[in-house]
Amino acid sequence: MCQGSAIPRPPLSPETIATQRRSLRDALRASGYAVTAQRRATFDALLKANDHTCAEHILEAIQRDHPAWRVNKTTVYRNLDLFQSLGLIHEMRRDDGRAQYELALYGRHGHLICRRCGELFDLDPALAASLQHQLEERSGFSVDLAGHALYGVCDRCAAALRKDVA
Repeated sequence: MCQGSAIPRPPLSPETIATQRRSLRDALRASGYAVTAQRRATFDALLKANDHTCAEHILEAIQRDHPAWRVNKTTVYRNLDLFQSLGLIHEMRRDDGRAQYELALYGRHGHLICRRCGELFDLDPALAASLQHQLEERSGFSVDLAGHALYGVCDRCAAALRKDVA
């Protein structure tokens, strides 16, 4: 299963939720897709999570909110793929291949993941831009960190390691 951000985001405001739901409806209709109850429920689970989340957690949320529905993981993945193609969400893959999804309203950005505890942090876009610029300047290689993760050790785990060594 997936792990959300180390620093949780506050719940979305009712206005933002309404705006995001309109964006879903408009994007689906503009691309010739139906606005189905399952698509709305999948998107609502993302809105409610307001964090990096996986298909399994989205499926659990839909089953909890709609116990009479017969929704499976394949339906959730198809909806997530559709939402991604419409630019409504972004996908981030961990090094073990697991995908996590978040709303596009936060823009494309990179991530930091602790190898010891698994905590996930959003990479500050300004820091990422600086790093990308330095890499390109020094190596001539243009790097895109958006949607990708850098792995290391978080402050808390590093402090615990130092304590263990002392």
